[in-house]
Amino acid sequence: MIPPLFQNLMEPLGDAFMINKGLWILNHNVPCSCACRYCLLRSHKKAENGVPYERGKEMALRFDEWRKKRKPDDFWLSYTIGYCADYPELVDNIAFNKAFDYIGFRYLQINGIRFRSEPELFQYLKDAKDAGVTHVDTSFYGLEEYHDRFAARKGDFQYLIKILKVVQKLDLKPQISIPLFEDNKDQIEELVSLLEEYVGSEGAFHIFLQDYRGYGEHLERVRLLRRSYEALPNKIKRYMNLSRYKTEEKWLRDGNFPKYTSRNLHLVLGPDTIDMLEKMTCDEIVDYLVGLDEAYYEAIPDIHTLAGLYGNIKSQKLYRQRDLQWKWQKRYIADHNLKLHDVTDERLCGSMRF
Repeated sequence: MIPPLFQNLMEPLGDAFMINKGLWILNHNVPCSCACRYCLLRSHKKAENGVPYERGKEMALRFDEWRKKRKPDDFWLSYTIGYCADYPELVDNIAFNKAFDYIGFRYLQINGIRFRSEPELFQYLKDAKDAGVTHVDTSFYGLEEYHDRFAARKGDFQYLIKILKVVQKLDLKPQISIPLFEDNKDQIEELVSLLEEYVGSEGAFHIFLQDYRGYGEHLERVRLLRRSYEALPNKIKRYMNLSRYKTEEKWLRDGNFPKYTSRNLHLVLGPDTIDMLEKMTCDEIVDYLVGLDEAYYEAIPDIHTLAGLYGNIKSQKLYRQRDLQWKWQKRYIADHNLKLHDVTDERLCGSMRF
C-alpha cells in the first residue's frame, strides 16, 4: 500500500524525448596509485580492463569524422584515459582532446599519479601546461592522517601539497575538490585554511557530497545530515552549492523531481568489447549505447514510483536528485533480482542522464 504522502508522486509523466549530448570514449588502461574510499571507478591500484592507447585513439578519430557530418555544436566528444593521468601519452591526449574542442582538455585531475621528485613534477606539469592545460584539480579528503587513510596511500597528503607548490611556480590555476562527510566535517575549516596558502583566500574550492556510484554507495553511513551542514562555518558553506541538495524528507514532501531529457553516452573500451566495437559503424555504436540506456531505464520504474516504494520520510541526509534515484534503483534491482547491464557504472559502457 502506498502511503498517502506519496500518492502525488505516482502520476505517470511519460518519457520525454532523450537528446544525446555527447560521447566519452573511456580507456581504463592506467593503474592508479591510490584506492580512495570514494572512487567512482572502484580503483584497486590495478588496470586490467583497458586497451592500448593508440587503439582507443583510432576509435576516437572515427567518431570525430562521424560527427563532422553533424552540426558542429550538436555533439561533443572526448577520449579519456583512466584510472589516473600517469601515462606516457598524456601530452598527446591533451592535444588530441583540444583538437576536438573538448573543454575538458584544460583540466588535469592529478590524484593518484606516482610519487615524483619536485624536478620531475615540474617537468610533468610544464609539459601538460605547454599542451594546453590551465587548471590542475586535486582532491583532498581531510587532514593528513585521515586523507592518507582515505586514499589508501601513506604520504599522499604531503605529495599533493608538493604538487600545489609546483602548480604555483608554473602559474597554473589550482582547483581543490573536497567531498564532505559526517566523519570529516570537523576537519574542513582547518583544511581549507591550510590550503589557502597555495590557492589564495579566493581560491577555487569545490565542496560536494558523494555520488551514489562506485564506492560512494558504501558511504551512506557517513552521508552528511542537514543539521551538520547548518553547523558549518559560513567560510565553508560558500564553497558548496546547496541548491542542488535537499534532505530525502524535503525531496519527498516537495514531490518535485525534474524529468531528465538529455544524456551523455559512455563508450568504455576493454578487451572483451573492443573487437566487437571495431567492427561496428559509429551509428551502430551509438544505437548500441542508447539501447543499453533504454533497456536499463525501461526495466525500472520512474523516480516517482521509486519514491513511493523506498522513500524515507524521516531521513535528514542530503542528496542530489540523481543520487536518490540511483539509490532507489539499486534497491529495486536487488528486490526484484534483476540481471541488468548497469549503465551507471563508469567501468562499463553506459550513460549519464540529466
